[in-house]
Amino acid sequence: MFPPDISKAQLVEHIQEMSELDFARFRYCQEMMGTYLAIGKFEDHLINAMLMCDRVKLKKVLGTDTDRWAQMVTKKSLLQKSTLGSLIKILTAHSIALADLHYLQWIKDKRDYFVHRLFHDGAWPGELDSESCSLMTRRLVAVQIWMSRAERNIWLIFERAGFVELDLYSDGSILAMNVGIYDFLGLPDSESDQ
Repeated sequence: MFPPDISKAQLVEHIQEMSELDFARFRYCQEMMGTYLAIGKFEDHLINAMLMCDRVKLKKVLGTDTDRWAQMVTKKSLLQKSTLGSLIKILTAHSIALADLHYLQWIKDKRDYFVHRLFHDGAWPGELDSESCSLMTRRLVAVQIWMSRAERNIWLIFERAGFVELDLYSDGSILAMNVGIYDFLGLPDSESDQ
């Protein structure tokens, strides 16, 4: 473990002095941290996407007499208190395609592997050789890639479910519009007008 006030130069020196085995273990631990962040980022992204979409309803009635801001704050609080499994369960009550629900469950399984089962086979960094650390590092990088892709795929899933309209740009960016605004304004969806 590094001291909390380690400098960049000290860290570089420490890494240069590592054996190949210690460096493989160091990378493995770094990718554990990266995977933890990727999972948290995906879950936060899913919560924010569900929050934005007025057509994603929660079983708990938020109260029609409550103003829209208070409804949104309550909805956000309820979503943030939910587990990933609960978020997916909420989406199953909506018009999400079965293949998309299977995909979200697959993503959850990858998350659960990291959170609950990574060490079941004795994959503790201090007990692995260099090759085993490299194998585990590749697995963790794969989970990070899957989580990153899932963030983008949420919008495509929500578009297919009729929650959002998307504009996809050549630079990879997405503009998502909440089609629940049509419901709120009593207007037909723009796609149904065509």
